[in-house]
Amino acid sequence: MATTRHRLLVSFTPEELEKVTTMASQFKLSISEMLRRFALGETLPSPGTFEGAQAIRDLLKVNADQARLGNLLKLALDESNGTWPDTLVARIDSLTVEIQQTQETLKAKVKEIHHQLHPRAAQ
Repeated sequence: MATTRHRLLVSFTPEELEKVTTMASQFKLSISEMLRRFALGETLPSPGTFEGAQAIRDLLKVNADQARLGNLLKLALDESNGTWPDTLVARIDSLTVEIQQTQETLKAKVKEIHHQLHPRAAQ
């Protein structure tokens, strides 16, 4: 299938190529995409964006772990058929509440980081 894109040949010295490759790696873009953005005057991603995105992914993983833990505790209560002591059931109930509170805190932090990275998204 024919493409409507056009190729340009650009020559670099070994030192220039190393510098361009390093820059593209820092922006997490291909060399082509980075040069295209430079040429068209488009914005390049900020390194802080990558750190924030990684922080969001990490918080979401913890949130998912919390959800699994809460579901396992609820499943254990359901399968106990009322054979567990009331003190144990009460402790498990309080743990589920703590897990839910932790999840809410995590979600709020994710939103805060997201709005710092993308200010217009807060509107």
